Amino acid sequence: MAAYDEQVVKLAPGSNAWSPPPSLCSSTERTRATSANTPLKRISIELSRACNLRCVYCYAESSPETRTGLSDDEVRFVIAEAVDCGACLVSIVGGGEPLLQRSLIQSDASCIGYANGLGCYCYLYTNCTMVDDKSAQWLYAQDVSVIGKLNSLQDDVQDALTGVPGSALRIRRGIDALLRSGFSGTNPSRLGLETIICRQNYDEMPEIWRWMRARNIVPEVEIPTLHGRALANRGCLDFSEEEAPWKYQELFEELLVIDRTEFGFGWIPHPPFAAMSCRLYDTNCYVNDRGGVQPCAGMDREYGFLRVGGHRDTGQPMSDIVGAEEFKKLRDIRAHLQAPCAGCELLDDCYGCRGKAWHATGNVFAGDPVCWRRRLPGEGGRRFEQRRDLHQRLRMQ
Repeated sequence: MAAYDEQVVKLAPGSNAWSPPPSLCSSTERTRATSANTPLKRISIELSRACNLRCVYCYAESSPETRTGLSDDEVRFVIAEAVDCGACLVSIVGGGEPLLQRSLIQSDASCIGYANGLGCYCYLYTNCTMVDDKSAQWLYAQDVSVIGKLNSLQDDVQDALTGVPGSALRIRRGIDALLRSGFSGTNPSRLGLETIICRQNYDEMPEIWRWMRARNIVPEVEIPTLHGRALANRGCLDFSEEEAPWKYQELFEELLVIDRTEFGFGWIPHPPFAAMSCRLYDTNCYVNDRGGVQPCAGMDREYGFLRVGGHRDTGQPMSDIVGAEEFKKLRDIRAHLQAPCAGCELLDDCYGCRGKAWHATGNVFAGDPVCWRRRLPGEGGRRFEQRRDLHQRLRMQ
Protein backbone atom coordinates (compact mmCIF):
# COMPACT_ATOMS: atom_id res chain seq x y z
CA MET A 1 0.00 0.00 0.00
CA ALA A 2 2.77 2.45 0.88
CA ALA A 3 4.62 1.79 -2.36
CA TYR A 4 1.38 2.14 -4.31
CA ASP A 5 0.55 5.50 -2.75
CA GLU A 6 4.04 6.82 -3.39
CA GLN A 7 3.75 5.83 -7.03
CA VAL A 8 0.30 7.36 -7.40
CA VAL A 9 1.35 10.69 -5.95
CA LYS A 10 4.89 11.11 -7.27
CA LEU A 11 5.83 8.86 -10.15
CA ALA A 12 3.82 9.36 -13.32
CA PRO A 13 5.77 7.79 -16.21
CA GLY A 14 7.16 10.40 -18.56
CA SER A 15 6.20 13.27 -16.28
CA ASN A 16 7.68 15.42 -13.53
CA ALA A 17 6.37 15.36 -9.99
CA TRP A 18 2.92 16.88 -9.48
CA SER A 19 2.37 20.14 -7.70
CA PRO A 20 0.66 20.10 -4.30
CA PRO A 21 -3.01 21.12 -4.45
CA PRO A 22 -3.69 24.83 -3.87
CA SER A 23 -4.67 26.07 -0.44
CA LEU A 24 -6.93 28.96 0.47
CA CYS A 25 -5.29 32.32 1.11
CA SER A 26 -4.80 32.70 4.87
CA SER A 27 -2.62 35.79 5.31
CA THR A 28 -1.38 39.03 3.79
CA GLU A 29 1.58 41.25 4.53
CA ARG A 30 -0.60 42.90 7.17
CA THR A 31 -1.24 39.67 9.10
CA ARG A 32 0.58 39.51 12.42
CA ALA A 33 3.22 36.88 12.95
CA THR A 34 2.84 34.29 15.68
CA SER A 35 5.53 32.22 17.33
CA ALA A 36 5.70 28.44 17.12
CA ASN A 37 5.00 27.90 20.83
CA THR A 38 1.88 30.02 21.22
CA PRO A 39 -1.16 28.09 22.56
CA LEU A 40 -3.38 29.26 19.69
CA LYS A 41 -2.90 30.21 16.05
CA ARG A 42 -6.49 30.06 14.81
CA ILE A 43 -9.91 30.51 16.35
CA SER A 44 -13.29 29.54 14.91
CA ILE A 45 -16.30 31.46 16.23
CA GLU A 46 -20.02 30.81 16.01
CA LEU A 47 -21.91 34.10 15.97
CA SER A 48 -25.36 32.55 16.21
CA ARG A 49 -27.18 29.41 15.14
CA ALA A 50 -29.85 31.39 13.31
CA CYS A 51 -29.95 30.40 9.65
CA ASN A 52 -32.19 30.99 6.63
CA LEU A 53 -31.67 27.37 5.55
CA ARG A 54 -32.45 24.08 7.26
CA CYS A 55 -29.75 21.75 5.91
CA VAL A 56 -30.50 18.09 6.51
CA TYR A 57 -26.94 17.41 7.68
CA CYS A 58 -26.44 20.51 9.90
CA TYR A 59 -24.44 19.68 13.04
CA ALA A 60 -25.78 22.82 14.77
CA GLU A 61 -29.42 22.12 13.82
CA SER A 62 -29.60 25.75 12.71
CA SER A 63 -32.88 27.18 11.44
CA PRO A 64 -34.74 30.48 10.99
CA GLU A 65 -36.31 29.99 14.43
CA THR A 66 -32.99 29.99 16.29
CA ARG A 67 -32.23 33.33 17.92
CA THR A 68 -29.46 32.72 20.47
CA GLY A 69 -25.89 33.81 19.93
CA LEU A 70 -23.06 36.13 20.90
CA SER A 71 -23.41 39.90 20.78
CA ASP A 72 -21.07 42.05 18.68
CA ASP A 73 -19.24 43.13 21.83
CA GLU A 74 -18.87 39.51 22.98
CA VAL A 75 -17.48 38.42 19.61
CA ARG A 76 -14.89 41.20 19.74
CA PHE A 77 -14.05 40.17 23.33
CA VAL A 78 -13.46 36.57 22.21
CA ILE A 79 -11.28 37.69 19.28
CA ALA A 80 -9.20 39.91 21.56
CA GLU A 81 -8.62 37.02 23.98
CA ALA A 82 -7.65 34.77 21.07
CA VAL A 83 -5.14 37.33 19.82
CA ASP A 84 -3.64 37.52 23.31
CA CYS A 85 -3.14 33.74 23.05
CA GLY A 86 -1.35 34.11 19.71
CA ALA A 87 -4.13 33.72 17.13
CA CYS A 88 -3.61 35.33 13.73
CA LEU A 89 -6.44 33.61 11.81
CA VAL A 90 -10.11 34.15 12.74
CA SER A 91 -12.74 31.88 11.16
CA ILE A 92 -16.28 33.24 11.29
CA VAL A 93 -18.15 29.95 11.00
CA GLY A 94 -21.49 31.31 12.04
CA GLY A 95 -23.00 28.15 13.41
CA GLY A 96 -25.92 29.39 11.35
CA GLU A 97 -25.61 31.98 8.56
CA PRO A 98 -23.21 34.78 9.63
CA LEU A 99 -24.61 37.32 7.15
CA LEU A 100 -27.90 37.35 9.04
CA GLN A 101 -26.02 39.56 11.49
CA ARG A 102 -26.18 42.81 9.60
CA SER A 103 -23.31 44.27 11.61
CA LEU A 104 -20.92 41.70 10.10
CA ILE A 105 -20.26 43.68 6.93
CA GLN A 106 -20.25 47.32 5.89
CA SER A 107 -20.36 48.36 9.54
CA ASP A 108 -18.03 49.89 12.11
CA ALA A 109 -19.11 47.04 14.41
CA SER A 110 -17.91 44.36 11.97
CA CYS A 111 -15.92 41.63 13.67
CA ILE A 112 -14.06 41.14 10.38
CA GLY A 113 -12.85 44.73 10.45
CA TYR A 114 -12.05 44.40 14.15
CA ALA A 115 -9.99 41.23 13.60
CA ASN A 116 -8.17 42.79 10.63
CA GLY A 117 -7.35 45.79 12.83
CA LEU A 118 -5.66 43.43 15.31
CA GLY A 119 -3.53 41.95 12.54
CA CYS A 120 -5.64 38.84 11.93
CA TYR A 121 -6.69 37.38 8.60
CA CYS A 122 -10.28 36.10 8.45
CA TYR A 123 -12.19 33.20 6.94
CA LEU A 124 -15.92 33.74 6.44
CA TYR A 125 -18.13 30.67 6.09
CA THR A 126 -21.46 31.47 4.40
CA ASN A 127 -24.16 29.62 2.50
CA CYS A 128 -23.93 32.44 -0.10
CA THR A 129 -27.69 33.05 -0.26
CA MET A 130 -27.30 36.58 1.12
CA VAL A 131 -24.21 37.56 -0.90
CA ASP A 132 -24.77 40.20 -3.59
CA ASP A 133 -22.36 42.36 -5.58
CA LYS A 134 -22.24 45.10 -2.94
CA SER A 135 -21.45 42.77 -0.04
CA ALA A 136 -18.98 40.77 -2.16
CA GLN A 137 -17.10 43.94 -3.09
CA TRP A 138 -16.98 45.07 0.54
CA LEU A 139 -15.64 41.69 1.60
CA TYR A 140 -13.05 41.71 -1.18
CA ALA A 141 -11.61 44.95 0.24
CA GLN A 142 -11.00 43.23 3.62
CA ASP A 143 -8.34 40.71 4.58
CA VAL A 144 -10.75 37.80 4.24
CA SER A 145 -11.25 34.60 2.28
CA VAL A 146 -14.79 33.31 1.76
CA ILE A 147 -15.85 29.67 1.99
CA GLY A 148 -19.28 29.18 0.48
CA LYS A 149 -21.54 26.17 0.16
CA LEU A 150 -22.13 24.02 -2.92
CA ASN A 151 -23.49 20.51 -2.49
CA SER A 152 -24.83 20.02 -6.00
CA LEU A 153 -24.98 21.59 -9.43
CA GLN A 154 -28.54 20.24 -9.72
CA ASP A 155 -31.20 22.50 -8.25
CA ASP A 156 -33.42 19.72 -6.94
CA VAL A 157 -30.58 18.01 -5.10
CA GLN A 158 -29.24 21.28 -3.68
CA ASP A 159 -32.71 22.31 -2.48
CA ALA A 160 -33.31 18.90 -0.92
CA LEU A 161 -30.08 19.12 1.06
CA THR A 162 -30.67 22.70 2.24
CA GLY A 163 -34.30 21.99 3.11
CA VAL A 164 -35.47 25.24 1.45
CA PRO A 165 -36.98 25.35 -2.07
CA GLY A 166 -35.31 27.91 -4.31
CA SER A 167 -32.08 28.05 -2.31
CA ALA A 168 -30.02 26.58 -5.15
CA LEU A 169 -30.63 29.63 -7.33
CA ARG A 170 -29.77 32.03 -4.49
CA ILE A 171 -26.58 30.08 -3.72
CA ARG A 172 -25.47 30.26 -7.35
CA ARG A 173 -26.15 33.99 -7.50
CA GLY A 174 -24.04 34.51 -4.37
CA ILE A 175 -21.17 32.45 -5.79
CA ASP A 176 -21.38 34.40 -9.05
CA ALA A 177 -21.12 37.68 -7.12
CA LEU A 178 -18.00 36.44 -5.35
CA LEU A 179 -16.49 35.37 -8.67
CA ARG A 180 -17.25 38.75 -10.24
CA SER A 181 -15.62 40.51 -7.31
CA GLY A 182 -12.36 38.67 -7.98
CA PHE A 183 -12.14 36.24 -5.05
CA SER A 184 -10.90 33.39 -7.27
CA GLY A 185 -8.66 35.65 -9.33
CA THR A 186 -5.92 35.88 -6.70
CA ASN A 187 -3.01 33.53 -6.09
CA PRO A 188 -3.63 31.86 -3.75
CA SER A 189 -7.37 31.92 -4.28
CA ARG A 190 -9.58 33.64 -1.71
CA LEU A 191 -12.64 31.54 -2.57
CA GLY A 192 -13.44 28.05 -1.36
CA LEU A 193 -16.63 26.00 -1.48
CA GLU A 194 -17.67 23.47 1.13
CA THR A 195 -19.30 20.24 -0.06
CA ILE A 196 -20.45 17.30 2.04
CA ILE A 197 -20.39 13.86 0.44
CA CYS A 198 -23.68 11.99 0.66
CA ARG A 199 -25.85 9.55 -1.26
CA GLN A 200 -27.64 12.30 -3.20
CA ASN A 201 -24.51 13.88 -4.69
CA TYR A 202 -22.02 11.00 -4.68
CA ASP A 203 -22.14 10.30 -8.43
CA GLU A 204 -22.00 14.02 -9.17
CA MET A 205 -18.88 14.72 -7.12
CA PRO A 206 -16.35 14.45 -10.01
CA GLU A 207 -18.34 17.05 -11.98
CA ILE A 208 -18.53 19.37 -8.95
CA TRP A 209 -14.79 18.94 -8.40
CA ARG A 210 -13.95 19.85 -12.01
CA TRP A 211 -16.31 22.83 -11.88
CA MET A 212 -14.48 24.26 -8.87
CA ARG A 213 -10.95 23.50 -10.05
CA ALA A 214 -11.65 25.12 -13.44
CA ARG A 215 -12.58 28.37 -11.67
CA ASN A 216 -9.65 28.40 -9.20
CA ILE A 217 -12.05 27.69 -6.33
CA VAL A 218 -10.55 25.63 -3.51
CA PRO A 219 -12.80 22.60 -2.90
CA GLU A 220 -13.48 21.66 0.72
CA VAL A 221 -15.03 18.27 -0.01
CA GLU A 222 -15.70 16.50 3.25
CA ILE A 223 -17.01 13.25 4.66
CA PRO A 224 -19.79 14.47 7.00
CA THR A 225 -19.87 13.84 10.73
CA LEU A 226 -23.21 12.42 11.77
CA HIS A 227 -24.51 14.51 14.62
CA GLY A 228 -27.10 17.22 15.02
CA ARG A 229 -29.78 17.09 12.32
CA ALA A 230 -27.84 14.49 10.34
CA LEU A 231 -28.82 11.80 12.83
CA ALA A 232 -32.47 12.09 11.84
CA ASN A 233 -31.56 12.04 8.14
CA ARG A 234 -28.77 9.51 8.06
CA GLY A 235 -30.72 7.19 5.77
CA CYS A 236 -30.50 9.68 2.91
CA LEU A 237 -27.00 10.91 3.79
CA ASP A 238 -24.84 8.07 5.00
CA PHE A 239 -23.57 4.77 3.66
CA SER A 240 -23.62 1.56 5.66
CA GLU A 241 -20.75 0.88 8.05
CA GLU A 242 -19.39 -1.79 5.73
CA GLU A 243 -19.91 0.19 2.53
CA ALA A 244 -18.73 3.63 3.65
CA PRO A 245 -14.92 3.14 3.65
CA TRP A 246 -14.89 1.74 0.12
CA LYS A 247 -17.28 4.37 -1.23
CA TYR A 248 -15.15 7.18 0.16
CA GLN A 249 -11.92 5.55 -0.99
CA GLU A 250 -13.25 5.07 -4.50
CA LEU A 251 -14.40 8.70 -4.71
CA PHE A 252 -11.18 10.19 -3.29
CA GLU A 253 -9.12 8.15 -5.74
CA GLU A 254 -11.31 9.28 -8.64
CA LEU A 255 -10.80 12.90 -7.58
CA LEU A 256 -7.06 12.23 -7.43
CA VAL A 257 -7.13 10.94 -11.00
CA ILE A 258 -8.88 14.14 -12.09
CA ASP A 259 -6.36 16.33 -10.28
CA ARG A 260 -3.39 14.40 -11.60
CA THR A 261 -4.46 14.13 -15.21
CA GLU A 262 -6.37 17.39 -15.74
CA PHE A 263 -4.89 19.92 -13.30
CA GLY A 264 -1.41 18.66 -12.40
CA PHE A 265 -1.95 18.27 -8.65
CA GLY A 266 -0.83 15.30 -6.57
CA TRP A 267 -1.88 14.23 -3.08
CA ILE A 268 -2.43 11.10 -1.00
CA PRO A 269 -6.09 10.23 -0.44
CA HIS A 270 -7.20 10.01 3.18
CA PRO A 271 -10.24 11.19 5.16
CA PRO A 272 -11.92 13.43 6.10
CA PHE A 273 -11.12 15.96 3.30
CA ALA A 274 -10.16 15.36 -0.32
CA ALA A 275 -6.80 16.94 -1.25
CA MET A 276 -6.21 18.52 2.15
CA SER A 277 -5.47 17.60 5.75
CA CYS A 278 -7.19 18.69 8.95
CA ARG A 279 -4.81 20.69 11.15
CA LEU A 280 -7.33 22.07 13.62
CA TYR A 281 -6.12 20.04 16.59
CA ASP A 282 -2.62 21.42 16.09
CA THR A 283 -3.55 25.10 16.18
CA ASN A 284 -7.28 25.84 16.63
CA CYS A 285 -10.04 26.17 19.15
CA TYR A 286 -13.74 26.45 18.35
CA VAL A 287 -16.05 28.76 20.29
CA ASN A 288 -19.74 27.92 20.04
CA ASP A 289 -22.69 30.31 20.31
CA ARG A 290 -22.80 29.91 24.13
CA GLY A 291 -19.12 30.65 24.61
CA GLY A 292 -18.18 26.99 25.02
CA VAL A 293 -14.67 26.05 23.87
CA GLN A 294 -14.31 22.92 21.73
CA PRO A 295 -11.39 21.61 19.65
CA CYS A 296 -13.54 21.62 16.49
CA ALA A 297 -17.16 21.67 15.32
CA GLY A 298 -17.29 17.90 14.95
CA MET A 299 -16.10 17.13 18.48
CA ASP A 300 -18.81 18.95 20.40
CA ARG A 301 -17.53 18.47 23.94
CA GLU A 302 -17.02 21.78 25.75
CA TYR A 303 -13.74 22.04 27.66
CA GLY A 304 -14.80 25.23 29.41
CA PHE A 305 -16.79 28.43 28.93
CA LEU A 306 -15.52 31.92 28.19
CA ARG A 307 -16.74 34.98 30.07
CA VAL A 308 -19.60 35.75 27.68
CA GLY A 309 -23.36 35.23 27.57
CA GLY A 310 -24.72 33.22 30.45
CA HIS A 311 -21.18 32.56 31.68
CA ARG A 312 -20.08 36.19 31.94
CA ASP A 313 -19.57 35.89 35.71
CA THR A 314 -18.52 32.25 35.91
CA GLY A 315 -16.47 31.69 32.74
CA GLN A 316 -12.71 31.42 32.37
CA PRO A 317 -10.09 33.30 30.39
CA MET A 318 -9.35 31.62 27.07
CA SER A 319 -5.70 31.21 28.07
CA ASP A 320 -6.76 29.06 31.05
CA ILE A 321 -8.94 26.78 28.93
CA VAL A 322 -6.52 26.17 26.05
CA GLY A 323 -3.61 26.00 28.51
CA ALA A 324 -5.21 23.31 30.67
CA GLU A 325 -3.58 19.88 30.56
CA GLU A 326 -6.69 18.20 29.15
CA PHE A 327 -6.85 20.60 26.20
CA LYS A 328 -3.07 20.52 25.71
CA LYS A 329 -3.36 16.75 25.31
CA LEU A 330 -5.43 17.43 22.17
CA ARG A 331 -2.59 19.59 20.84
CA ASP A 332 -0.38 16.51 21.04
CA ILE A 333 -3.09 14.35 19.47
CA ARG A 334 -0.76 12.02 17.57
CA ALA A 335 0.96 10.88 20.76
CA HIS A 336 -2.36 9.74 22.24
CA LEU A 337 -4.14 8.16 19.25
CA GLN A 338 -5.19 4.54 19.52
CA ALA A 339 -4.90 1.80 16.91
CA PRO A 340 -5.29 1.66 14.01
CA CYS A 341 -4.71 5.41 13.57
CA ALA A 342 -1.72 5.26 15.95
CA GLY A 343 0.23 2.99 13.60
CA CYS A 344 -0.72 4.62 10.30
CA GLU A 345 2.11 5.55 7.94
CA LEU A 346 0.38 8.87 7.24
CA LEU A 347 0.31 9.96 10.85
CA ASP A 348 2.50 13.02 10.27
CA ASP A 349 -0.04 14.37 7.79
CA CYS A 350 -3.31 12.87 9.04
CA TYR A 351 -4.84 11.95 12.38
CA GLY A 352 -8.22 10.89 10.95
CA CYS A 353 -11.46 12.64 11.84
CA ARG A 354 -11.61 13.12 15.58
CA GLY A 355 -15.25 14.17 15.40
CA LYS A 356 -16.24 10.88 13.77
CA ALA A 357 -14.24 8.94 16.33
CA TRP A 358 -15.91 10.88 19.15
CA HIS A 359 -19.46 10.32 17.90
CA ALA A 360 -18.87 6.65 17.05
CA THR A 361 -17.14 5.65 20.29
CA GLY A 362 -17.24 8.51 22.81
CA ASN A 363 -13.42 8.52 22.65
CA VAL A 364 -11.71 11.33 20.74
CA PHE A 365 -8.51 9.26 20.46
CA ALA A 366 -10.14 6.19 18.87
CA GLY A 367 -9.62 5.16 15.26
CA ASP A 368 -11.49 6.95 12.48
CA PRO A 369 -14.46 4.64 11.79
CA VAL A 370 -14.75 5.46 8.07
CA CYS A 371 -11.07 5.39 7.10
CA TRP A 372 -10.46 2.78 4.43
CA ARG A 373 -6.81 2.33 5.44
CA ARG A 374 -7.82 0.57 8.65
CA ARG A 375 -9.66 -2.03 6.52
CA LEU A 376 -6.84 -2.82 4.08
CA PRO A 377 -5.87 -6.25 5.54
CA GLY A 378 -9.35 -7.53 4.66
CA GLU A 379 -9.50 -5.96 1.23
CA GLY A 380 -11.31 -8.25 -1.19
CA GLY A 381 -10.84 -9.10 -4.84
CA ARG A 382 -13.30 -6.46 -6.09
CA ARG A 383 -11.33 -3.71 -4.40
CA PHE A 384 -8.06 -5.08 -5.77
CA GLU A 385 -9.47 -4.94 -9.29
CA GLN A 386 -10.62 -1.36 -8.78
CA ARG A 387 -7.24 -0.27 -7.47
CA ARG A 388 -5.44 -2.03 -10.32
CA ASP A 389 -7.74 -0.24 -12.78
CA LEU A 390 -6.89 3.12 -11.19
CA HIS A 391 -3.18 2.31 -11.41
CA GLN A 392 -3.49 1.45 -15.10
CA ARG A 393 -5.43 4.63 -15.86
CA LEU A 394 -2.70 6.73 -14.24
CA ARG A 395 0.01 4.98 -16.23
CA MET A 396 -1.81 5.70 -19.48
CA GLN A 397 -1.78 9.49 -18.93
